Amino acid sequence: MQWGQDDQENEPVDESGYLRELAAFLSARSGGGPAVLWTDYEPPVTGDPSTAEAAAALATGLSTLLGVTVRILPQDPADPHAAQMRQAGSEELLVLQLSSVTDILVGAPSASTDTIPGPIGSTGSTASTDAHRVPLAVRLRGGQALFVPRRSTCTLLPEPGSRHAVLQIPTPRTGPRARPGRGPGPGVGR
Repeated sequence: MQWGQDDQENEPVDESGYLRELAAFLSARSGGGPAVLWTDYEPPVTGDPSTAEAAAALATGLSTLLGVTVRILPQDPADPHAAQMRQAGSEELLVLQLSSVTDILVGAPSASTDTIPGPIGSTGSTASTDAHRVPLAVRLRGGQALFVPRRSTCTLLPEPGSRHAVLQIPTPRTGPRARPGRGPGPGVGR
């Protein structure tokens, strides 16, 4: 989608469209459940995609497009292929699979205040909805991205040689690509 020259002046260089596609995906999924994106574009990563510099460039580009500070969650430097547990908290997570394969279990959002209503006519509730949720198992392949909603957990089980980055994205987002299908809001990016 063309946004016009004025809207693109402060955006990162994104010759492949990869960052714009990720930003649109994040904006469409915000507030929704987990989802996988098969990108139409190759990640703009050169050299060893596991380097901190490559992941930092992706986080910086998304920060500019979304209008928030996207952070990279560190991997265990002693064993980057060890199982990793991530808690989304009040932010959303985006797992970028840069090469090989990682199996991921996404746990249901914690919803301690969500309860199942009691029988008709009763004023109480019965049990928490968390007891009825089953983790989602995803096999993420190179070039794919996984959206993990707020208050969810994910366990990453990378295969040998797997390279991935986990980005933490705050909500709400205010940047020029925070809402797909619209240009920046009044006073944003101008």
